[in-house]
Amino acid sequence: MSHTVAHVPPPLHGCVVLVVDATTGVGRRVTSQLCALGAAVAVVGAGHPGRDDDAATNAAFLCKELAGIGLVALPYQADVERPESFGALTGQIAADLGPVTASVVVVPSASGGEELAPAFRVLSGVVAASLPGGAEHIEVDVGHEGFGLEEAAQAVVERLVRLHERWRTPSG
Repeated sequence: MSHTVAHVPPPLHGCVVLVVDATTGVGRRVTSQLCALGAAVAVVGAGHPGRDDDAATNAAFLCKELAGIGLVALPYQADVERPESFGALTGQIAADLGPVTASVVVVPSASGGEELAPAFRVLSGVVAASLPGGAEHIEVDVGHEGFGLEEAAQAVVERLVRLHERWRTPSG
């Protein structure tokens, strides 16, 4: 007797998500979890003043790490000090991975500098405005009191899974 096993795609299969500040903290957790659930993730590292690292290199290393375990993530580059540079990302991502269905922008805490959080909120608005119709935009404010990294990441992922389930379910 032969048994046929139906292939069930991962919950976020077909979902393309842009994650800004994706290489550390909440952003890295969100990126890893989304990839593990089948999403293709556009990874944007975001340089922070006073941090001695290269955001683009960090994004490339994270994508290589995820690809090494069979997950889909591609690195992209934009300049936090030039928010308009984020406006072109959705077009680049659509050409590489498909239309962006959601974006997540992690707004850093005030410890990164007083001007950093407002700058990220501005670029978050640019990203939201550049999304195709029907795409979801989530802004995660890690400076919010009592905001645990793990809980924040899990809340974002759960929200996107619920939304993706609604997108895939035909309306009757």
